[in-house]
Amino acid sequence: MIEKIINRLKKYKFFSDMLTPETFSQMRRYVITGFSGFAIEYFLFNIFNELIFVKFPPGGYTPAKTIAEKFINDSFERTTYRYLLANAIAYVVAFWYNFLLNRFWSFKSKVNIFKQLKQYSALFIFNLIIASVLLYLLSDKIGIMPKISKILVMGMLVCWNFVLYKKVIYK
Repeated sequence: MIEKIINRLKKYKFFSDMLTPETFSQMRRYVITGFSGFAIEYFLFNIFNELIFVKFPPGGYTPAKTIAEKFINDSFERTTYRYLLANAIAYVVAFWYNFLLNRFWSFKSKVNIFKQLKQYSALFIFNLIIASVLLYLLSDKIGIMPKISKILVMGMLVCWNFVLYKKVIYK
């Protein structure tokens, strides 16, 4: 039955490109890169959110709070600012780790690195915005602990990133 479904999907170019041994090999390397990148990002998020920013609150809270409150038309608590900033810092570090490892190891790309960096940066900005909004909604509005929300959000982002990496950025 599964073989029948796979054979039907292979009739479409998008799926035939995705159902090759090379793609499965790339996906395996992508998953390894992703789990190690996840560990780095999640570790940094928790270090900043629960240790560094607790002892040394980040500066610029008032201007950032004003901008964010105008943007979302809601009030921010100091802890919200702390975990959103921790998320941004961890995400930037993971950006470079994931970009380089995916380029050179997961997808073994030979395309112009600057072109890929531009595309990856655009996806990074989009993902950072989506991740911050989802983190805020899950943590502040629904009431899920930021630690758990971060895991959920990262899982959501992984789903569309592989296809975009394979078809657009590292093609």
